[in-house]
This record gives sequence, C-alpha cells and structure tokens, in this order.
Amino acid sequence: MNAPSRVLRFRPAGSAGCTLPGARRLIDVYLDDDRSPIGSIVRLEPEAGAPARWAFVLSDGRATGLQSTHSRQDLELAIGEHFFHDLTHDGRQTA
Repeated sequence: MNAPSRVLRFRPAGSAGCTLPGARRLIDVYLDDDRSPIGSIVRLEPEAGAPARWAFVLSDGRATGLQSTHSRQDLELAIGEHFFHDLTHDGRQTA
C-alpha cells in the first residue's frame, strides 16, 4: 500500500498585509490542494547589530516556533521537515 502523497508549495505572498507587527510577509505556504495558505514566511526586522531572522507563522498569526537566522531557504527546509516528518523519520521513505 502506497502512502498518500503530500504537496507543500511556496508562493510569493499575496497582497494582504501581515498580522505580525514588525514583520514583512514574503512567502505564503500551501499544503496539498488547499486554496488558502496554511501560513507564511515572514522576515522580522533585526535590532541594530543583530542578524536578520525569518519565521514561519500560521495564517491566523500564531507562531510555530520554526525560524532561522541563516537564510530563508534554511527555514523552508525546516518547514518541509516539519510537515513531512511522518514520512521521513524512520529513514525508509523519502519525501
């Protein structure tokens, strides 16, 4: 029996504003065939001397705890691991 396929899509953010103060919405994240994004990647403006930070927030503005100070691409990999963990955690399947 084959495991159901899942699709994670990253698209440039739409025109709606970000609900998180001090953040700029960059990318909307869609899961499977959902027409509404499940969340967004936002760039949080750094304090003076601090590195830039990217975070994944749900569509309703709740924080997920997924973030990166390395790069947005690093965060995208973490989001993929988060949603496909059940497929990859035992090492026998790949996403």
